[in-house]
Amino acid sequence: MKKLVFLFAVCIGSIMYAQETSAIQGQILDAELFNEPLLMATVTIKNTNLSTHTNFRGNFEFDNLIPGSYKLLVQFLGYEPMELPITVASGEVKNVQASLKAKTMTMADLSAQKTSSR
Repeated sequence: MKKLVFLFAVCIGSIMYAQETSAIQGQILDAELFNEPLLMATVTIKNTNLSTHTNFRGNFEFDNLIPGSYKLLVQFLGYEPMELPITVASGEVKNVQASLKAKTMTMADLSAQKTSSR
């Protein structure tokens, strides 16, 4: 009986170990400045607690993800936020490249900010 339990435990362990995880990596660029990398842009996987910042080359990475569909939210101060739908398969490393555009503000927006800060 002990051998049967041991064999069962080994089989379950090997099945769980065999499940491959996925990864999302990419680069965030500045669409307004000749596609220069955006340093410290925030990249978040929506509906999770996973978030990271881009490095000096605009690169980011999420490891050990369960295969499936995700929505990346990319934000940087002064730029329009961007949502990117991503689907990763088992064992896949998905590469993403996105360029953020500067946020435009009208004079009415500026005056509204000025009066709300008083």
